Amino acid sequence: MNNIPVKDFRNFIISPRFASKMEEIEKSINKLNGVLFCKIVLAENQEIREIHIITKDYCNPKKISRDIESLLIAQYNIEIDYRKISIAQVRDEKDYSNRLKFSDITVSSTDEHLQVVVKLENKEKLFEGKIDCANWNKNREYIIARATLDAITSFLNGKIFFQVDEIRKLRMDGKEIVLISINLITSQGKENLVGAALPADDPNKTVVHSILKAVNRRILFK
Repeated sequence: MNNIPVKDFRNFIISPRFASKMEEIEKSINKLNGVLFCKIVLAENQEIREIHIITKDYCNPKKISRDIESLLIAQYNIEIDYRKISIAQVRDEKDYSNRLKFSDITVSSTDEHLQVVVKLENKEKLFEGKIDCANWNKNREYIIARATLDAITSFLNGKIFFQVDEIRKLRMDGKEIVLISINLITSQGKENLVGAALPADDPNKTVVHSILKAVNRRILFK
């Protein structure tokens, strides 16, 4: 018995057809965002007794549990008590959980007034930067950059501040690239960061993505 592989042992105690179904369910759960590994333990009546999950340490266990419940009921018509789901979390060696992602940008203007709101996301939390100012059309990209940097400063709890240095548009292979240079300012001094992004469907988003390219590599070590 000790030499029987885990897969064969499962087939030994339940029907091969049912074992195959459990393997299919495990593969489906493994596809959920944040899940690294899934193992289902069955009771003697072949109902699910336990579901053991390993996730990345920055995932929300309650959300993972809800996702599993929803998947089982929607795809397999299996209803399970959330208390049967056991979640262990491990740190990913390539942990990019500190990275900020673009969520939304709103630019509204009148003849004299401009408002820019940039929202960034990290671990399902939103961080907002907002600028209200005179409507200076020629400087709109700098204002969007400033709102983006304010959102990043909010994420960093004011421990680091940023200054827009320069914004340039370059053409390469027929495409316009937005290149942004910013200064990161801490108690230890000033550090220059540079990021570039290809045009997006909205040119305002391109400015935000350029800044994130510059900053994300740095704030991984905040």
